[in-house]
Amino acid sequence: MRLALAHEYFVAHGGAERVVETFHEMWPAAPVYTFFHDRRRYGDLPGWNLRTSYLQWLLLGESHRLLLPLYPNASTSAFIKEIGLADRTVAVAYCHSPTRYLYDWSERYLQEEVPQPLVPLVRELLGRLREDDQRAARRFDRWMANSTAVRSRIETYYGVAAATIEVVHPPVDVASFAANDERGDFWLFVGRLSSYKRADVAVRAFNELGLRLLVVGEGRERGVLERMAGENVVFTGRAPDATLRSLLASARGLVFPAEDDFGIVCAEALASGAPVVALAAGGVFDIVRDGEEGVLVDVPEPRAFAEGVLRAERARFQPKVLRDSARRFDVSRFRERVRAVVEEAHQKGRVT
Repeated sequence: MRLALAHEYFVAHGGAERVVETFHEMWPAAPVYTFFHDRRRYGDLPGWNLRTSYLQWLLLGESHRLLLPLYPNASTSAFIKEIGLADRTVAVAYCHSPTRYLYDWSERYLQEEVPQPLVPLVRELLGRLREDDQRAARRFDRWMANSTAVRSRIETYYGVAAATIEVVHPPVDVASFAANDERGDFWLFVGRLSSYKRADVAVRAFNELGLRLLVVGEGRERGVLERMAGENVVFTGRAPDATLRSLLASARGLVFPAEDDFGIVCAEALASGAPVVALAAGGVFDIVRDGEEGVLVDVPEPRAFAEGVLRAERARFQPKVLRDSARRFDVSRFRERVRAVVEEAHQKGRVT
């Protein structure tokens, strides 16, 4: 079986990049097609057969955001889904979510990311990109979704029958995380400091509680968050993987106030023996069962999250039990399920 991989772009390390890195470990000889690779920010990818589009030559600093109108023309692509393929090629998609700013977050994107004078122009552009995206989605023979919530979005926006979409959760290398029986005196927020991650909810909740909170991450909201934070809230900036694992191993718990497609840091917290206090929305339902792996909070409000943290403190979750629960997401299980889907798709051939 000849196989190729495709990923949007390599700019920052996140959950999607961890998934494609696992794919590459599974199939190291496969070429990897991408719009561009920002070596300065992402680092080198030694040993990868990386094949970039012409957009690679236009990449300057943060300019990948400005290249959005050109994406449909790069490698005849409406984002990476419409990469040029021979008619006989079987296409399998691993979907983290239908592009959020084209669908359910479209208005939020226009409000938060686009200068007001450009909103009408960008709204029209998003409409055209949405049509391209839906046309590209029809080319795929098999779908994998990273969560039950994303499976529902694929069904809604792409018209794919939910019964044909395999939910394969992103991989967590459980063995690389430790769980200390004796926990520290702090809670963690981990994520990009942008509005949709709702770090403000965590900061205000801990202002009210007076408990220690470490905020791990960077983003343009950091200044505003630091000004609103009490002395018990500490901002660490980005943390190397080893440092983050050490913090998770000792934290009393993780606070996750955002609606996310999956929320891999929640699974990593469980692998570290830390309970999760999370917003009851999105992919977190696949990770946290209320009262078992943590506490689910109905609304993204500081008072509600403060109460959730206090409830978690009273529950005294056992690190070993949480770690055992995290094995559902172990990288070995991910590899096994992905390989089975790909091999089955190859055997069946084109279905569209």
